[in-house]
Amino acid sequence: MGERAEDLTCQIGLTIDQIRIGDSAVFGKTLTEADVYQFAGILGNFNPLYVNKEFAAQTPLKERVVPTMLVASLVSKVLGTQLPGNGTVHIAQNVEFLMPVFIGETIEAKVEATRIDGKLGRVWFDILCTNRKGEVVARGETVVMPPCPCGDACCGGKK
Repeated sequence: MGERAEDLTCQIGLTIDQIRIGDSAVFGKTLTEADVYQFAGILGNFNPLYVNKEFAAQTPLKERVVPTMLVASLVSKVLGTQLPGNGTVHIAQNVEFLMPVFIGETIEAKVEATRIDGKLGRVWFDILCTNRKGEVVARGETVVMPPCPCGDACCGGKK
């Protein structure tokens, strides 16, 4: 048999000692009608502003929008797969939504490390979500516990 490729999904992400202030990562995605329906189905939130064209046409927005928490979840994708990556625990997130995101728009979620507390085992990141025009649609801050391969002080002293 041939050699098997290494399974990268089991590799641990960056530990707190490997992260530096200013480190950043980005993920972009076009948010489709299918994304909105799947998200609505998972949560049971079929707000007609998300799923009903006729309803949305009667609102000041005039068309269906992407749920704000779907936009915020792009941040979780960056944190869990890029920076810090596999094994990251999302502790808190504070986000402000500045403008609506419409179905079919491409949104880029960026996180940038702004504070590191090795004693607590936490890293703070600024959040910035922008559309293709460069307009900020959401911003905020998130706190994570990066992965810890050793199970000691790098995890905030918890074993």
